[in-house]
Amino acid sequence: MRHVILHGHIFKNAGTTFDWSLSRSFGHAFLDHRDDHAMRSRGAACLADIFSSKPNLLALSTHHLPRALPASPDLCHHCIYLLRHPLLRMRSVYNFERVQRADTLGAKAAKRMTFKDYVVWRMEAKTPATIRNFQTLYLARPRRSRQGRSCDAADFAEAMDFAKSLPALGIVEHYDESMVLLEESLRPYFPTLDLAYIRQNVSLAHASDLGDDRAIAYTLQELGEVAATVIDRNSYDLALYQASLERFRAAVSGISDFAAKLADFRKRCAQLRGR
Repeated sequence: MRHVILHGHIFKNAGTTFDWSLSRSFGHAFLDHRDDHAMRSRGAACLADIFSSKPNLLALSTHHLPRALPASPDLCHHCIYLLRHPLLRMRSVYNFERVQRADTLGAKAAKRMTFKDYVVWRMEAKTPATIRNFQTLYLARPRRSRQGRSCDAADFAEAMDFAKSLPALGIVEHYDESMVLLEESLRPYFPTLDLAYIRQNVSLAHASDLGDDRAIAYTLQELGEVAATVIDRNSYDLALYQASLERFRAAVSGISDFAAKLADFRKRCAQLRGR
């Protein structure tokens, strides 16, 4: 049986750092897939072609991982996703798009707008749902079937069911603990897996320097009267995140000697950084 890690790389959810670890651990057996059109349009067929043409492939990352995966009696997929608190992710998206060398609507808007004005613009139904229940939509169903639609209760139910079906789900705000959890869950299939990391693609620091809880409070204060709208249009993401966080904590509590394993993981990270 051939085991393959599939990373559904959600925009601004520490995916570049996770991919860096996969590349370090697997070398040429890792593929950072960037042909978005092929993956969006062909889905499982695209993955099947990749697996067929690359018999040594052990890990793949894509921004558009399809829910339907190629069926094969000789192939076992291990899907990995990282979730992030919507308000912290919102700030990260803005900071990134302000410095991004791109001609996208978001990059243009972020460069000419304040954070609050940018968020107001992003809350409009006519703009891409990059910070409106984006993670729920990502997990719910294929991207092509939800273009131009708002997130609804059916999307949330589907995203919740899918999240519960995953053996492990990472939480960006608990990144080190998430990597230990993923190492433990994947170790039976990848005995030498090492997810130690050096942070990659870090956008401008700002409120995140305050710590998660204070950063959330700071963001809500900065948004002022807009905060209620932001919370309303991210209500499914907030619920998905909270449920996933509780499940994550339960999974971590079930790992024997977790504190020692976390300390060892952080030691490996420090060694990579030359500390």
